[in-house]
Amino acid sequence: MGKERGRGRRNHQSRPYNKSNWRGQKKDRPQHNGNPRNRSAPQQKSTLLENQVGITEFTNADAPGFTGILKSRFSDFHVNEIDTEGHVLELNDSTVPKAAVEVVDPEKLVEWRKELEEVIGPEVWKDIASLAEAKFDPKTEQKVEIDVSSLDKDKRTKIHQLVKQLYTGKLVSTTIGQPQAKEKPQEEQLVKEEEEPVVLPVEEKKTIRIMKPKHGRGDNRWNFPGEYVTFLVHKTNIDTGEVASTLASRLNLRPSQVNYCGTKDKRAKTTQNFSIKRRSPDSIIKAARAIRNVFFGNFNFRSTTLRLGDLQGNRFRIALRHIAKERQADIEASLESLKERGFINYYGLQRFGNSASVPTYEVGVALLKRDYKLACELILKPRDTDIEFMRAIRAEWWEKRDSAAAAAKFYGDKFIEKKLLDGLARFGETDYSSALRQIPRNMLMLYPHAYQSLIFNRIASRRIKEFGLKLIPGDLVYVEQSEPMEEDNPVEPAETEAAEETDEDLADGVEEDVDAIALEEESVFKRKVRPLSEEDIASGKYKLSDVVLPLPGHDITYPANECGAWYEEMMAEVGLSSELLKHKEKTYALAGAYRKMIIQPNDLKWSFRRYNTPEDTLIASDFELMKGIPITPEPSEEEAKYLALVLEFSLPTAAYATMLLRELFKQDTSTATQMQLEQEAMTKKEDEEPAATPTETPIEEETVVEPEKEVVAEVAAEVVAGL
Repeated sequence: MGKERGRGRRNHQSRPYNKSNWRGQKKDRPQHNGNPRNRSAPQQKSTLLENQVGITEFTNADAPGFTGILKSRFSDFHVNEIDTEGHVLELNDSTVPKAAVEVVDPEKLVEWRKELEEVIGPEVWKDIASLAEAKFDPKTEQKVEIDVSSLDKDKRTKIHQLVKQLYTGKLVSTTIGQPQAKEKPQEEQLVKEEEEPVVLPVEEKKTIRIMKPKHGRGDNRWNFPGEYVTFLVHKTNIDTGEVASTLASRLNLRPSQVNYCGTKDKRAKTTQNFSIKRRSPDSIIKAARAIRNVFFGNFNFRSTTLRLGDLQGNRFRIALRHIAKERQADIEASLESLKERGFINYYGLQRFGNSASVPTYEVGVALLKRDYKLACELILKPRDTDIEFMRAIRAEWWEKRDSAAAAAKFYGDKFIEKKLLDGLARFGETDYSSALRQIPRNMLMLYPHAYQSLIFNRIASRRIKEFGLKLIPGDLVYVEQSEPMEEDNPVEPAETEAAEETDEDLADGVEEDVDAIALEEESVFKRKVRPLSEEDIASGKYKLSDVVLPLPGHDITYPANECGAWYEEMMAEVGLSSELLKHKEKTYALAGAYRKMIIQPNDLKWSFRRYNTPEDTLIASDFELMKGIPITPEPSEEEAKYLALVLEFSLPTAAYATMLLRELFKQDTSTATQMQLEQEAMTKKEDEEPAATPTETPIEEETVVEPEKEVVAEVAAEVVAGL
């Protein structure tokens, strides 16, 4: 109870931790030659660090930082979507709604039968009753057909209702339309040879077919209170896109027909809203059985679909492990500072991929400069952060440039590299532009967006470094009652896994409007913000958290101060400018957007939590709360070996929780840094424990360390795999 039990894991992960499993086993301690620091460390990969993507400043650099391990386990990071009405979405209802059949008054049914006697007489009703009582036989055609061409829609509906009310579960009915030639008077059918042939008008014959339902199927009419069914998805260690695409496949839908409001972290336990048109909750639950570590519930119905951005933000619950007990006072001070000043709204490292040698923004620059060959080569370039099979595929393509052979080594079609290689094989090894279009547009645009994010981060850092936390004339704020023009939720720009395809942007392929309309649209977008004046600042009406910074684009308002000039300076470093971001291919054009420079978390809470083993579950998930599954009990202060900090807070859309944590830690939150910190914490604990002699039974404290190192190794392996 309370332990994570994943399939395909080592034995110590597939069952609750038991110290006795390790009793009597000698623990080998490496020789350190007198220097406890002089031990082998895992090989470091060239992963991105924060300062490489412009993340350098803090809102309060003087506040004391501290060390905490983030995402040591999936259960340490929980995300719950906040809907447009401000409700935190929690999976707490596993009920599967059934189609509601509205009961009709028996007297009304008698009236309908009399009204329809001309079409459905007593003999037909006898045939229908006999069909209802007959056993289902797949070898024979069991049906009764009624010609209803002379009836209007209202009367046909009454026939369907009669069948449904009288023979629920035994019979189903459907209307079938068949075109037939309409009879003409004899004189109209006589056509002289020299005249053109006459096309006779056609009318539709309508038939109601009443049948025995096949086993496992009933009346497939939609009898729910809305066209769209919505439901909550609670997932662990799986991408939002993968859930959507698998669900679509099982329901015979296109991926774009499974809608959600935003992507959520993979290495976490997350809850979010999905919507699908006209698929019953029962069929959705059956389809969900094909997806591991995912639970569905809280079904509802609405008249419109969900769209990206239909949310206010996300509620986070995070456990930070290996907190030093003696630092609790400093931690409290840091949290109070965060509550007062907020944090810089940087784009997190997820935005830029996991490789320092090929960050995603470099691919974006190549696309914006129309160097499609370089863009393809960067996407397919070998890197040391790759998982093993991907490293081999990249290396083979890089050496031989045989795209068809490299593509054939993939299993499945979800990887960006696979789609690109297929494109090169299809269009030719040098038709890079066409090959790139094989990548879904929403994933392809992550590369140019990563470049925009890099510029935003660098501008924000320079703005804070040079002017501090004060307003300056020319800073931009949203015009009152103007809707924020930020991007959709940040999605992890996984360079190895492609998200589901979406409908193509309506702007693609549309002819340009007249210049006057284009200019008007441009001015409307630019008027979404305005610069602050000296009088605005003096009024005290505005705070630093009101200031927005642009993401560079060809249709954007830049700050009316020194910051505005920095954009063109930074873009010129790679040979770009705002004008060049218009791009000749609309696919890659960047109009620009606005993003808050400072974010203040809402409803920030914290507590300290004691625990004994790395496997202890510190935060109950939605599923555990719904099912009443207890998590690991908290040990007493005397018995506890470790301390964790548990945080709860809400952030608006497009804000990164890791950047909030960075403000607390005052140190890099990259994967490499987190792995190193956790290794050091384990090493420190190991050094504090006395070594057992060969004749001694290892003491209880020692028995904890070996499983811990296994957990660290497993986390390291997952990180290297790009999770």
